[in-house]
Amino acid sequence: MKTIVTGAAGHLGRLVAAQLVERLAPQDVILVTRHPEALQKFAAGGADVRYGDFDDPASLRDAFAGGQRMLLISTDAVGRRIWQHRDALDAASAAGVGHVVFTSHVNPHGNPIGAFAQELGETEDVLHGSPLAWTVLRFNSFAELQLPTAATAVQNGRLVTNVGGGRIAPVSRQDCAEAAAAVLATDGHAGRTYDISGPEALSARDLASLYTDLSGKAVQLVQLSDTMLTWTLIGIGTPSAAAYSLVAWGRGVREGRFDVVDPAVERLTGHPPASVRDVLAAHHANLLAVG
Repeated sequence: MKTIVTGAAGHLGRLVAAQLVERLAPQDVILVTRHPEALQKFAAGGADVRYGDFDDPASLRDAFAGGQRMLLISTDAVGRRIWQHRDALDAASAAGVGHVVFTSHVNPHGNPIGAFAQELGETEDVLHGSPLAWTVLRFNSFAELQLPTAATAVQNGRLVTNVGGGRIAPVSRQDCAEAAAAVLATDGHAGRTYDISGPEALSARDLASLYTDLSGKAVQLVQLSDTMLTWTLIGIGTPSAAAYSLVAWGRGVREGRFDVVDPAVERLTGHPPASVRDVLAAHHANLLAVG
């Protein structure tokens, strides 16, 4: 079965592609990207690398031609993603794709983080109403996003946040990619929605303790109100839009939108997901090591 991966040159797309060429015959893997030159390694190994641009819907039908199953990786164009995703689903249907696997977000509907999640919820609704078979992978926050947060907290000796007692269960991109590849390469997933999470939900206090343990430097937890955090971020030079987004993200955590722990990763991949500790220690321990 020929299987398509969109956004294949991105962080997640590359990881999924690497998994699929191990699971499937490379010639049955179709990698769609705006930057085919970035995937020459996969092309040399036999994968079919094609140009496709979500801002150029006419390019997508040819890019998807011959594929039977497709991973639609949500784009990063917040504000216009719903239209990009609609065009991609229309092109997939016109090209004869039968099954679309879509990367969404935990609790996308009504999430206070706004368009970032809401557009994904809207895409889910469009997919459910389409003639395509579908599977939805709802990712928790990527564990790798804790890396800059951890480095800043260790450097300053403070983890400043507005999450209150909320918890989050970050999941590594590698585990997300393996779960996606497993769904693409096996049957029995049509009509299913999977919450893809890390192994445990952590509070801000848990994270501050983790950063302290890994770095050997005390990290104090500082809880602020939404208003105080907004002004603090803007005061240190954070652009207003980014500050508001960070505060909204914290509010989402505080309201329990990220407090989702599910065994789907282990059920799909056969192994438990990596912890935040695993990700920090294995990939960026140097960011936490301060003298």
